[in-house]
Amino acid sequence: MHNITLTFFPFDIEYVKDKFISATGDEYQVRFIEGHKGAINEYYIQQYNAPRVQFILYTPISCPHTTIMCANIMDGYINIVKYVSKKYGMKCYNVLISDGRSKWMEAYHFHYYSPLKTRHILCYQDPQWVFYEEGEPLEFENVELYKSRLKKNRLNKEILLQYLNCLGWDIMNENFWSTENVVYEFVQTTPHI
Repeated sequence: MHNITLTFFPFDIEYVKDKFISATGDEYQVRFIEGHKGAINEYYIQQYNAPRVQFILYTPISCPHTTIMCANIMDGYINIVKYVSKKYGMKCYNVLISDGRSKWMEAYHFHYYSPLKTRHILCYQDPQWVFYEEGEPLEFENVELYKSRLKKNRLNKEILLQYLNCLGWDIMNENFWSTENVVYEFVQTTPHI
């Protein structure tokens, strides 16, 4: 894993897919791909500033009541995520995790969106380490970590994996990257600039 951005919707895939179709209109072509047992992690490699934005929706074997969105741009297509969350009152969690080998920058982001609350935690190197948080902490957060003298220790891969595990999502489990159900692929109909 280099940089990967995932959005977690605690909703059925058909419900999430319908909301994305409604939100994106004819800007995206949608097709479905039969289950990719073991192939999700190979299917999408992050490509910053790709000529066509693409994203997939799938339900991991290990999380049957969650829909995962994975996009081919570094920010995970956060604008459409925020729009869908707000328009349809859907809570979701969005994370960006670096493994330190990215040719861009090392970055760790955690975003929570719901109709009543938002939460943002960011830690990135550009070129100095920057830490930022906004909104009320969520119940599983270890806020003592945010006081660390070294900013890069306030939010990192291990902390994000811990937070996701608290929410029931173990992305290190190989079954997270596998599905036995349909995968919906959204492909932008015209290149973006």
